[in-house]
Amino acid sequence: MNMEKTWKKLLKEIITNGHLHTKDDTLIHEIIGAHEFLPAPVAHGLTNNLSSEQYLDLIKKGYFDIDGAVMHGEALHDYVASLDDKFIIDGGDFVYTYPERLMNYTTVDRFGEITQVDQLEILKYRLTENSGSNRAVATLYNCGLDGVEAHIPCLNWIQALIRDDKLTLTIMFRSNDCYGAWTSNMMFIHYIGFKLVESLKEEYPLLQYHGLYYNASSLHIYDNDLRAAKKVVDL
Repeated sequence: MNMEKTWKKLLKEIITNGHLHTKDDTLIHEIIGAHEFLPAPVAHGLTNNLSSEQYLDLIKKGYFDIDGAVMHGEALHDYVASLDDKFIIDGGDFVYTYPERLMNYTTVDRFGEITQVDQLEILKYRLTENSGSNRAVATLYNCGLDGVEAHIPCLNWIQALIRDDKLTLTIMFRSNDCYGAWTSNMMFIHYIGFKLVESLKEEYPLLQYHGLYYNASSLHIYDNDLRAAKKVVDL
């Protein structure tokens, strides 16, 4: 199922069967435990994977725009391409970004020294050492930094697996705004898949990006977005 159909399916599920819940003094309509597979984005006329550069270019031109989604075209391109700047920080209430947490992750090394780690390089290393590895894992939640913070990453965990010359990502969101953020989040994570495949091409020339397995604990629509979300799915 492609991204647009999956998004509308999830929106409809929340609208139809979601539970009304109060989160941080805000009403949300929520389902708990969402699981979907999203195949790698494709372009008409291409039988092989897009390159990461082609993918970004098509996003910028609006090729992957979805009617009713909050982010389109150049704004969507800039969000997805932010992966390439590991030092970018939102500022204000947010003290992290996904690129910074993925590629400039603050941790402690085996000698007890504070260090910054590029976790995409760790994924590459694990898969280069052993194509069948189950250990290619990146985490964005940092208990030392996030334990008492009001704003913590919604995307918590990514695993990369190679099977039969196909790279698959498995991701876990603790919390995901289905109407306002879902489509841009998925576009961003697909970009990680394309980039990781390219980084492994020397070792695995036949490797293709297959897609991602999406998991979310709390998938929701904010109450003030409910009318717009209903319009997307004709309810």
